[in-house]
Amino acid sequence: METTISYGKSDERRIRWTIKSVRKKQKWKEGDSKMKNDYDKYAKERQERLLNGMMPSHRFVEKPMMKSMMPNLKNKKILMLGCGTGEECNLLEMFGADRKNLVGMDLSKEFIRIAKKTHPDVEFIVGDMNSLSFKENTFDFVYSSLAIHYSSTPDKTYKEVYRVLKKDGLFLFSVGHPIRWSSAHKEIDGKMYRIIGCSKDDNESEVLGNYNTFKEYTHSFFSWDVKEKLSFYVGSPSFHFKLLRRANFEILDFTESSAIEETKAEDINYYQKNKELPQFMAFLARK
Repeated sequence: METTISYGKSDERRIRWTIKSVRKKQKWKEGDSKMKNDYDKYAKERQERLLNGMMPSHRFVEKPMMKSMMPNLKNKKILMLGCGTGEECNLLEMFGADRKNLVGMDLSKEFIRIAKKTHPDVEFIVGDMNSLSFKENTFDFVYSSLAIHYSSTPDKTYKEVYRVLKKDGLFLFSVGHPIRWSSAHKEIDGKMYRIIGCSKDDNESEVLGNYNTFKEYTHSFFSWDVKEKLSFYVGSPSFHFKLLRRANFEILDFTESSAIEETKAEDINYYQKNKELPQFMAFLARK
């Protein structure tokens, strides 16, 4: 059952109903350290592509967005939530982080194995973002790059992050934007388009895309001469705003991604599409 959220007087109840509906569709239970996606299979290839700048969505879109929102991290105890192979260590160092104060956590054992080998001076652990193995008030800053949208229960994640943050601690994270990831694919005059919209005719009810629906999507990525499929969840900005507020966070900043000027020299078509239409969105919240 898919449930569309329409925010009004009973929006809190509707959010709970939406998440409950998605959970019923799950074939595995959150919090039991099982993975729906096979992250281990292409872990090494992912690291190589990141290091070589071969992932334009990260290089030209998501990472510039995150950098624009990053606080001063000097003398801060930091948790990297969904850390992958640990390349975020280098980014956080640019903003004053000390490696001895970094802790990386991911559900993938292979990601963590590679991270430990690549960054031996940083602590890495295998763990579940919906059931963190840390005491209350442990971290000054929690950073998560395109990881939370792999959870069907972001409400649990936000509550756990709030628990392990110190008073006035900050939480910066990014997720997929519905304009990109919840759009419908439609052929028009022989060309394929991604569309969110509806029929202009008052006598028709055709709707393309699902902006206000918290829903699971599966996307195929053609890389490394293979087609990898990843499942993830997309919700509207207001959906995440309300979940963060329910977890008692104060929201300080919100950004929708836009490709940087440097993208033009690499791929003008990619630049033009992703300059105006956001692929991702990021939130900065405070406990």
